[in-house]
Amino acid sequence: MGKATYVAVRAEAFRTRTAALGRSMRHQWRPVIAPALVLWLVGTVVSCVFLHPFDVAEYGTYAHAALHAPLLHRLPAEYPAPALVVFMAPLLLPFSYPWAFAVVAGIVLIPLLTSYEGSAVPGMDTEAARRLIVYLAVGAAILVTARYDIFAAAAAFWAVRAARQGRWSAAWTWSSIGFVIKLFPAVFWPAFLIAEWRLSGRIPVRRLVWMAVSVAILAAIPALFDHGGLLNVVHYYAHRPDELESVPAGLSVLFEWDHSTVLNTFHSVDLVNAAARPTALVVEALAGVGCIWIWWAQLRGRLPVEGACLATVTLAVLGSKVGSAQYLMWLMPLWALYPIRPQWLLAALVNIAAFPYGASGGGFGPSHAFTNSLAMVLLTRNVLIAWGTWSWLRSVVAERRSPPATATARAP
Repeated sequence: MGKATYVAVRAEAFRTRTAALGRSMRHQWRPVIAPALVLWLVGTVVSCVFLHPFDVAEYGTYAHAALHAPLLHRLPAEYPAPALVVFMAPLLLPFSYPWAFAVVAGIVLIPLLTSYEGSAVPGMDTEAARRLIVYLAVGAAILVTARYDIFAAAAAFWAVRAARQGRWSAAWTWSSIGFVIKLFPAVFWPAFLIAEWRLSGRIPVRRLVWMAVSVAILAAIPALFDHGGLLNVVHYYAHRPDELESVPAGLSVLFEWDHSTVLNTFHSVDLVNAAARPTALVVEALAGVGCIWIWWAQLRGRLPVEGACLATVTLAVLGSKVGSAQYLMWLMPLWALYPIRPQWLLAALVNIAAFPYGASGGGFGPSHAFTNSLAMVLLTRNVLIAWGTWSWLRSVVAERRSPPATATARAP
C-alpha cells in the first residue's frame, strides 16, 4: 500500500468515526447530554457560589505550589503525586480556579455519560447513562464539580467498559490512569487478570508489567522531585483517625456511645474512641476476605468481570476507615449498569443530605448527641449500600447459575 493510499484510508476512517460520533451525540442530546449539562450547571453554581468547598481550594493551592521553583518540589500530602496533572489543568483556563475546575470536571462528565451508548455491550446503553444521571443528581450533584473523584471514576468505568469489550490493553491503560491519580482502580486488577485468563486460557503474566509500571509512575515523581513525599499518602492514611462517614466509625460509636469524640482533623470530620482502631482493623480484614471470595466466584464463572469489579470496589469503600461522600461516585457508574435499586438510591439520598455538615468541617460545634446521631445516619447509608450490593450480588450469581432458556425441557 502506497503512502497516498494509506493516508486516504486513514482519512476515510477518521471521517467515518467522526460521522458516527456526530450521530451518537445527536441521538443522545435529549436523553443524556441535556440533562447532564443541567446537572453540571446546578452542581457548579451550588459549589462555586454557595459552598466554596475546601477541597477545590486545596487543589488550587497544590497546583500553584507545584509550579513554584524548584518545580514539583511541593507535593500533596494526601493525594498521589500524579494527581497534580488534574489539579494543574484548570490553570490553563482564563478564570478563577473553582470555575475553571468545574469546567474541566464537566469536560470529563459528558464523555463519561455518553460512553455507555455504542459500546456494543448488553446493559451499556442510553438507559444506563440515564440511570447514572439519576444517581448523580440524587446523591452527588454538588460533588461532581467539587471533588476530583469524577476523573478517577471515569477512568475506572472506561477500564471496565474496555474489559467487557475484550480490549484488555485499553482496560489496563484506563485502570492504570485511575490508579495513579486516585489509587482505588487497582482493586480491578485481580478481576481483569481472572477474566483475561478465563478468556485466553493462559495466565496473562505480561499484565504484571502494567502493574509494575503503574506503581513506578506513582513513585517516580516523589522519587525525582521530593524524596520526603514518596510515602505521603501511606502516612496520611495510616495516621488519620476513622472518618465519621466510614463503617468502622459508625460501628465504634455503637460500642462507645458515651465515650466518642469528634475532631476536625485531616481536612475531615473524624471520630476517636477506644473501639475505633480495632473496629477498623476487623472491618478492613473482613473486606479483604470478601474480595477474595468475589475473585474466587469470578474464577468459577459465577460473576462477570463488571460484577466482580463493582463488588470489590464496594468492599474497598465500605472496608476503609475513610468513607467520604464523594466515594459513592466510584460506585455509581457501575450501579448504572443494572436496574435502579431502592437501597442504592436511598443511600445516595442520605449521602447528599449529610454532606453539608462534613463540608463545613463541623465548625459550628455540634452537640455530642448530634454527632452520634449523624454517625448513625451515615452508618445507615453504608448499610443501604451493603444491602443493595448483597441483593444485587445474589441476583447476578443466581442468574449465572440458572440454565439457559434453550436448555428447558422440550415437549415430547
